[in-house]
Amino acid sequence: MIIQNYKKAVYYLKTSGICMVVVSGCWFLYQVRQTSVLLNSVVPTNILELEHKQAHYIYIDDPRLKDIFMFSHENDLHSSLKEKPKNLSYVVTKWWKSVNRNLAFRLFHLASTGDKTERKKAVHSLSSLKHLKDWHYRQIAQMLDAKTAVALARSPKANLRFFLNPPYFHERYKLYEIVDKLHNLLIKLNALCGGCHPCLLQFLHKFQISHRDTTFFEHDLTSVGVSVPPPIVWDQNFLLNCVHAVHHHSSLEEHSKDVADAGGLQILMNVYKLVGDNVDICSLIAKILSNLSLHPEYLEDIFRSGWIGILASWSRHKDIRLAAPASRALANLDFDDNEDEKYSQRIYPLYPLHRVDFKKKLDVVFIHGLLGGIFVTWRQRDIDTSVPVPISKDEKVSLRAIVDDHPSEFLKDLARDLEVREWQRLGYDYEVILHDCPVNMNNKATGPFFCDGDDHCMQQSERDCISRTQCWPKDWLPKDVPNLRIIGINYNTNLSMWTPLCPIEGVRSTIKERSSEFTRKLIMAGVGKRSIVWACHSMGGLLVKQLLVEEWKNGDKNNLVRNTKGIVFYSTPHRGSHVAALNQTTQMLVWPSVEVQELREQSPNLLQLHNDFLKMLQEHDIEIISFGETKPTRVTALKVPFRFVNPSSADPGVGEFFEIPQDHLSICKPASRQSFLYQKVLAMVRRHVGPINKSNLNLFFEKVM
Repeated sequence: MIIQNYKKAVYYLKTSGICMVVVSGCWFLYQVRQTSVLLNSVVPTNILELEHKQAHYIYIDDPRLKDIFMFSHENDLHSSLKEKPKNLSYVVTKWWKSVNRNLAFRLFHLASTGDKTERKKAVHSLSSLKHLKDWHYRQIAQMLDAKTAVALARSPKANLRFFLNPPYFHERYKLYEIVDKLHNLLIKLNALCGGCHPCLLQFLHKFQISHRDTTFFEHDLTSVGVSVPPPIVWDQNFLLNCVHAVHHHSSLEEHSKDVADAGGLQILMNVYKLVGDNVDICSLIAKILSNLSLHPEYLEDIFRSGWIGILASWSRHKDIRLAAPASRALANLDFDDNEDEKYSQRIYPLYPLHRVDFKKKLDVVFIHGLLGGIFVTWRQRDIDTSVPVPISKDEKVSLRAIVDDHPSEFLKDLARDLEVREWQRLGYDYEVILHDCPVNMNNKATGPFFCDGDDHCMQQSERDCISRTQCWPKDWLPKDVPNLRIIGINYNTNLSMWTPLCPIEGVRSTIKERSSEFTRKLIMAGVGKRSIVWACHSMGGLLVKQLLVEEWKNGDKNNLVRNTKGIVFYSTPHRGSHVAALNQTTQMLVWPSVEVQELREQSPNLLQLHNDFLKMLQEHDIEIISFGETKPTRVTALKVPFRFVNPSSADPGVGEFFEIPQDHLSICKPASRQSFLYQKVLAMVRRHVGPINKSNLNLFFEKVM
């Protein structure tokens, strides 16, 4: 009896188990069906029929067919295709690949035909897809339109295989052939502008003289029927000068589109194919394209020439000289993300360089000084290795023994481990004094002068020393404060009128004229729509003061003064510099430029500007932080020490003022994030960016690290 009951229980268990398996399988298939229906309802299911409207290549998604053209008989082809075992893993993998591919094409269709919001979401999802095959990328690349291509190019996670190679990318030209094409391009540019650019005329004149000298014996060879290339001895430096001439002409706003009208896009592509690893030449090409990007009607020409994919790769380049102009070009062409904001000549977006999903709350604008540059002034300061570190006798013996027995990589790892263990043993109860602490300050000055042991800057100090940055505003500020937009202004200055100047651009050499130009271009870039913090070095501070004073006098129609929350002056000569004071004999020899003449000590124009600036501050509450230099700057090959700006001139008489033990060139270059020069600016930016959710901040740090 017991045995029969046991058999019945086993039978019932088996029956119920089988029923549960069957019911679970049906439920799973039902969920798969519902998911498929849901996906089909997002985008029409006939999306793949778009592929049949135009001719396209056939991509073989099977590595077994890579040698298909080597088979001589049909039997050889069939013998190589062995049937794969169709187990459960094979079926699931094939189903997942099909779903992933269909999703990619549906997202692409939505990115091309949806409204603005749908396009942005679809591009973000499409760029985040993983595990697509190479032929999937290539097939989508052939279907791309210009607007969608730009949107993908500005997505930092987008795979570069979304972009096809430029047309005729396999063709290669010799150096003399490309130089000759550039010569013809310059001739066309001169004809399009009606010969109004004297610099271009002068360069063409020198070019023709050089060309005539190199082809003196060419006629004798061609007269006897011998066809040989001309014996051109030009190198890449000469090629760089030719591209620089094209860029200089495109920098004139009224003639920036002449490059495309003269067929220059294909010629510049040939230059890129010849010297693709030359950052100097590629950065000039990126600047030319960014100047052309101000004209939206040339988007199709830029896209058909194959430049969108190249600009996408350049925007991710580690060299800011190439990444910034490439990002500027793509931002100007991205109508969905920046339809009301255009970055004109001399205005560079430093962060973000790509599309972001956060709302920008604060604009931080950086302006360099005399003879500076956006890619020179704001770099990280070099470590001073001139001061030796004392080591005891016992330490010397032990270190020498370790060096003799172990490689340098071991020493670095050992030192790092010892430092971490020592810091963990001591704990985070200590405060570290910041570098570049002031030696003197006024009664309004405050900290921070210390850094907690568990502060974010302490955690990044070692990384800052290992991987040095070319632009600390771009690499440091976004990692410490989210929701920023960082802009850099770049302009050319000269010390002497003996330096060759462009006659057309010479009219914008005064502080007032430069500030008017920057005002117009910053408004075009959307500055004034949100809070602003200005950071300026030397003469850049005078430009900011002139810019704000003029806007204040004109009623602040663009909200530049009203939205200005803070200004940081790095050694700005508010009352002029005694270095610019030259006697009459010296002025005749040096022939100082307009910029130098305006910086004379106790200049009436500077004093009047400063008085107007102080009156403006009485009506608008703007936080002022000023740094003054205390060390002389060693200039020229003789290392002659000069004090460019005295503390009395660097102190505006309002706000916080600090005297920093640095010279004029290094006062705007913090050595690390533990520098007082950086922490003081960081504290100002944090105050004016608004409250930040700590949970969102931790998520932000994880993204940028």
